[in-house]
Amino acid sequence: MNIKMTACAAALCALALSGCGKDAPQQEATRATGKTMGTFYSVQAVGGYKDGSQSLQRDCDAQFKKITDAISTFDKNAELARIDADATTDPIEISPYLAGIIRGCLKQSERIGYAMDVSVGPLVNLWGFGPDKRPSSIPSGEEIARARALTGPGSFRIFEKDGREYLQKRDAAVRIDLSTVGEGLGADAAADMLDKEGVKDYLASVAGASRSKGRNPRGEDWRIGIEDPSNPDHNVFQAVCPLGMAMSTAGSYRNYFKDQQSGRIFSHAIDPKTGAPVSHSTMSVTVIAKTAFETDALDTGLLVLGADEALRLANREGMAIFTIEMKDGKPFARYSKAFAPYLKCAGKVNATLEEAQ
Repeated sequence: MNIKMTACAAALCALALSGCGKDAPQQEATRATGKTMGTFYSVQAVGGYKDGSQSLQRDCDAQFKKITDAISTFDKNAELARIDADATTDPIEISPYLAGIIRGCLKQSERIGYAMDVSVGPLVNLWGFGPDKRPSSIPSGEEIARARALTGPGSFRIFEKDGREYLQKRDAAVRIDLSTVGEGLGADAAADMLDKEGVKDYLASVAGASRSKGRNPRGEDWRIGIEDPSNPDHNVFQAVCPLGMAMSTAGSYRNYFKDQQSGRIFSHAIDPKTGAPVSHSTMSVTVIAKTAFETDALDTGLLVLGADEALRLANREGMAIFTIEMKDGKPFARYSKAFAPYLKCAGKVNATLEEAQ
């Protein structure tokens, strides 16, 4: 499944930063790690989990399987993969679960001017980031135009009839891609499961998306590292305390397509308005909100917009976001007003930070 490869060390950063007090007593924590959606996950349950780490891992894997069975475009047996492969413009009955995910994506996409487009699948495939093989050269203008004709908020509709959910494509070649929210769905699913089991303190991370509650094993606020996009060793650029909220990062520096003829590198972040990868200097955008689904549904679109426009929008709408750009060969970070509380508790603040006005 083509989950965006952004801040892939986020779960590891969270583990490394979660216990910083030397003298605080260490509580018991049950941990589970593994692979899902083509990436890694890490879950910590402070105070323990029923039947230990194997039980936690088994329960997490079951939650993640439900998600991939619904939204994968790489597994031909997954619900979304079958819908994408169904060459029809007739209504297709879909599960309420998948319908809810798509409706949620459309709601968040509207907030940011459809810079995140779940129908971008044909463009994702064209540029080599979907289930099809990578191209050996840059797509032509005609190829991009044909793919763009299959995208946009009017390319399909979701509707309910007689208590059942349906998706109807405008063109049989329309493809839906929900990879941008897979990690967030996973972090939320693990967190919701822990809530139901009565776990009061936890951190659930799936690659660059996480959701936390309470305190870490040392009784301190959870701290998560935002990765330095200029450093190949996944060093932490800035520590953040999510304070019981969800957090995710989208970046343009890990997953890319290289044109063999020109040697040019193209980001996996596709701008739906141009049909091509973004070309600005914004390297990553981090979002904090109540759910990891919300942060994951917003971060890629905000990355597509670029730091200037994303920060203007965030300050207008009260969104908590943190951007990193490359300026003169060095990373430069800015953050919205709503993001400030999550920096205050994290201790040392990177000297390059600047609050966007």
